[in-house]
Amino acid sequence: MPVETKLNTQNPHHQLLISLFANFVEDYGYHPRELYELLDHTKNQTYFALLELHEGVNR
Repeated sequence: MPVETKLNTQNPHHQLLISLFANFVEDYGYHPRELYELLDHTKNQTYFALLELHEGVNR
């Protein structure tokens, strides 16, 4: 499956992300603003670890 950087609701990986976001809102009571703050912080904290994974996979 090619890498998609725009949301495609037919892509099962993108569907998984959407359902995870919905769980944070519905099950844990996150306000969408709080969820996006968490996402921003998560991006900042995990970028280099994910980059290392990517480089290891593509060797």
